[in-house]
Amino acid sequence: MWAKGRFSHMAEFATKARELGFTHIEANTSISPEMFDELIKTAAPISSIHSPCPSLLSSRGIPTNNLSLSSLNGSERIEAVSFTKRTIDLAANVGAQAVVLHMGEVPVDLSLQDRLYKLHDGGYTQTQEYSKVKEKLVHQRIFQAPPCLDTARTSLQELGEYSQQKGIILGLETRFHFNEIPNMGEMAELLNEVSESLIGYWHDVGRAEVQQLLGFASHEEWLSRFKDRMGGVHLYDIRGISDHQGPGKGNMNWEMVAEYLPAGIIRVCEIGEWNDEEQLQGVVKSLGKIGILN
Repeated sequence: MWAKGRFSHMAEFATKARELGFTHIEANTSISPEMFDELIKTAAPISSIHSPCPSLLSSRGIPTNNLSLSSLNGSERIEAVSFTKRTIDLAANVGAQAVVLHMGEVPVDLSLQDRLYKLHDGGYTQTQEYSKVKEKLVHQRIFQAPPCLDTARTSLQELGEYSQQKGIILGLETRFHFNEIPNMGEMAELLNEVSESLIGYWHDVGRAEVQQLLGFASHEEWLSRFKDRMGGVHLYDIRGISDHQGPGKGNMNWEMVAEYLPAGIIRVCEIGEWNDEEQLQGVVKSLGKIGILN
């Protein structure tokens, strides 16, 4: 993320990443095919790829990252699966270990989510209005989720079989918005249905923290429930529910996170492009001191 709009050539980004102490890079949907080619030529090790990558337009004329693996529109789902398979191919070709997946969403009234965020930011989480908005959102999701989850499951089974052929692990990521798949219960269901060697859990510290702040799920419970299936983690800080801040520049409980991270998993600092270089100075060293990088 941090490279977006900041460097004229990915060789400059790879050089700067090394200067800041980072040893590997995660490619994601914010880079174009040309940028991906540039990145490969730098020979910088790519640990993981966030699907779909690189940034393309679908046959529907929309960015591929807007296609949903849980879509009830059959043609959209098929195209979402196809672009994910292309990402898996890329991962295998460049020697990456894993592909990170967003599994889709449940159709709800998004104005309810927006209202919930505004109430949180205004300090109204203990009000009757907040409780009512949250209750409506929960009710809508429960009612609408089953067919979307079934479709996500179908996509995941197909992708798991494909990734096995390529030797790539898939990581199901914690999500930010309440309408997105999977929530904690759905994560357990999906992981229980697939082989541990094929598909694992990808912990996103900021998304788990936001869910806790909004009153939906405990950050620590995400870690404790799925640590044995964890294949990777996205690391960054958070201020309120504003995510992707430089680690150490917000309110994340890093000591708690460090307690649960298994040895050997992929660790990625997913830092937003709005952070100045100063925000990244010393990040690797400070995360190492508190045990995040061990």
